[in-house]
Amino acid sequence: MAHDPLSPSEALRTRVGITLAAVSLFVFVYSLLILGQILLGVWTVLVLTVGPYLSYRLFAALDSLADAAQRIAAAREREVDRDARSGRPVDRESPDGSERRAERATERDR
Repeated sequence: MAHDPLSPSEALRTRVGITLAAVSLFVFVYSLLILGQILLGVWTVLVLTVGPYLSYRLFAALDSLADAAQRIAAAREREVDRDARSGRPVDRESPDGSERRAERATERDR
């Protein structure tokens, strides 16, 4: 089953999200009021909030791709097993699929 990644608002409701948001807000206010450096605050907020969220989304996307590849491999394996049980020779499909189309055409003619 595919993993459903969190949206930004859902991610902020988690314990880790709340902690990162609080630390980011504290550092941003500290950089504005005490240090007087806006860029430091903006950089810290981006690193502490956007960075982990984008990493999480990238991991979720890679997980979905791996899951899809596993499902495709399982479907092909079932197809090969079904062909082996029926006694039909397993043919390798050419890159353009012409052999497969020719086989379907001869099956329709029967």
